[in-house]
Amino acid sequence: MDQTTMSPHAPHTPAWAVENPYLSILAPRFFENVDGCDWNDLAHRVVRMFLTVEARYTTQADADRLGAKLQALLNDGAFLPNSPVMMNSEHGAPANMFACHVLAPPVDAQSMEIASKIHDGCGGIGYDLSSVGDPIAMTQFIEDQTSERNPDRKRKAHSAVTLHVDHPMVEGFIGMCSSLEITHTNVELDAPFFNSLENRVPAALAIWERICGSIYSTGRPAIAFGEHKSLRSPNGERLILNVCGESLLRVGESSLIGSLNASRFVHNGVFDDGAFAEAVQIAVRCLDNLHDIQDHASPEVARRCRESRKIGLSVMGYADALLLLGVRYGSQEALEFATRVMGLVKAAARNTSEDLALTRGSCEVSLLREGEPLRRNASLMAIAANGTLSLIANVTGGIEPMFSYVIRQTVEDRVTHQMQPTLRRVLREHGLSETDIADVTAALAQGAEPSEVSLLPTAVCRSMVRAHDLNYEDHIVTQSTFQAFIDGGISKTINLPSSSRVEDIAAAILKARESGCVGISLYRDGSITGQPSQMATGPVACETAA
Repeated sequence: MDQTTMSPHAPHTPAWAVENPYLSILAPRFFENVDGCDWNDLAHRVVRMFLTVEARYTTQADADRLGAKLQALLNDGAFLPNSPVMMNSEHGAPANMFACHVLAPPVDAQSMEIASKIHDGCGGIGYDLSSVGDPIAMTQFIEDQTSERNPDRKRKAHSAVTLHVDHPMVEGFIGMCSSLEITHTNVELDAPFFNSLENRVPAALAIWERICGSIYSTGRPAIAFGEHKSLRSPNGERLILNVCGESLLRVGESSLIGSLNASRFVHNGVFDDGAFAEAVQIAVRCLDNLHDIQDHASPEVARRCRESRKIGLSVMGYADALLLLGVRYGSQEALEFATRVMGLVKAAARNTSEDLALTRGSCEVSLLREGEPLRRNASLMAIAANGTLSLIANVTGGIEPMFSYVIRQTVEDRVTHQMQPTLRRVLREHGLSETDIADVTAALAQGAEPSEVSLLPTAVCRSMVRAHDLNYEDHIVTQSTFQAFIDGGISKTINLPSSSRVEDIAAAILKARESGCVGISLYRDGSITGQPSQMATGPVACETAA
C-alpha cells in the first residue's frame, strides 16, 4: 500500500475507483445528488467523523496524524468501514453507522418502529424465534413489514431469523424458506440433535432429511452450530446471528464492521506484514470511535452497545491476495497465508483495544473471559460478506474464492460483465497487452480451462481457481482456518456444483461441525433462478476503462 499521507482535500482519484464498472450503479446509495457525486469524498466523510471523536481523547496534532493515516488507507481501498458509515455520512446529523443488529422478535408497533429505523439506516437485523409460539407467522410478518417500506430506502433492507431445531414447527419453517425474498433463514443444530442423529432417532432423521433436501433444492436454510456459537459467550448469554452470520450479538445489541483489503498489501509478490499490522491498529481505532457517534435505534440498544462496544474487523480480497502471490486457493500454502494474516489481525487488534481500555475505559468485564486483559471492545474480529464493499474495492468478498474468471453480475437490477479485476492486473504485470487480455477473456468466457489458453503464463495458470473448482472440503478447511482466530462468525458460501447430491450436502454440514465452524451456508449452483453472480458463458462485452 502507498503509505504517502495526504491532506483531507488533496485532489486524486481513489485507487478503488479506477476501472470499476459498479460505481455508477452504486452511486444512488451513497449520494443524494448522483449527477454531482464525488467518490473521492467518501474517504473525507469517514475521516471527518473519525476526527470528531479522536480529538476528544488526544491532541489535535495526534488526531490529525492518525486521520491522515486513515485517509491513506481509505483512498487506497486498503480499509473500508461497513457501507452504512459511508452511505449515511453525507450530512452532519447523527445517523446509523452499524450494519449488524439483533433485536427481540417484534411483537408490537414500537418494536417495529425500532426495526424500521435500523432498516432505514441501511442496517440489517437478526432475530431469534426459538421462543416464539408460531415462528412461521412471525417470519412472514417480518418479511411483509420490511418489504412494505423497502421502496423508499437507499438499499433494500434484509433480516435474518434463527430457529432452534427443537422447535415443534421447525419442519414447517424449513418448508417456507424458499418463499422468502429478503429474510434469511437459519436453523440452529446442537450436540443433542447430532447425538440423536447418530443414534438414528426417527424424528431427528426426518428433520435432517428435510434440512439437507431443502438446501439441495433452494440453498436454504443456513446452519448455525449452537455448541460452537455458545463457546463465544463468556457470560453464557445467548448469542444470535445477524443477517449474514458474521456478528454474534446479544438481543438488543449492534456491531460495527470494517474490512481490510488483503490484496492491497501485496507488492511484487510479497505481503507487507508491517503495513498490514499498522492498518489493523488504525482500523480498530476508527471503528471504536464511530461507536461514540452512532445514532442508536433505542435507549436499550444504546445501553447494550455501551456495555460491549463490539466491532468486527474483517478481511476481504483474500483470494485476490493469493492470486497476486501466485498461491492456489485451498492449498496448504494458502492456509498458511491465512494463518499468518489472521495472526497479525488478532495480535494487533487485541493490543490496540487493550491500549484504548487504559485511556478510554473498557467494555463490561463480564463480557470478557476470566483472566483476559481488559480491552475496549468485547468482540474484535469477524469475516463479513462485503456485498457492497467488495464491489467498491473491486475484489472478492471476505474469504470467498474467485467465483469466475469472467463475471456476470446483477447489481441494482443491472447486469455487468468484467474479467475478474485482480486477474486482469496480474496479466498486465506479466506483460500481456490489452488485446491479449481481451483474447484471454473471450476464451475463458467460452469455457476454456486456463491450461488451454496459450497466452496465459504457466505461473498464473497454477494459481487460478474458481469456487466450483474446489470441493467442499477445500471451502470448509479455509473457513475453519479463519474461524480459529475470531470471536465472531464467518459469512461465507460453500459453493457446490449443480451435480452435487443431497448426500454431499449432509457430509459438508457434518464436516463443518467437526471443523469448529460457527455455521455453514451451502449453495448448489443453479438451484435458484436469478442468482446475483454467474459465470459468463459465450461471447460477452466486458466492462473496461476508457
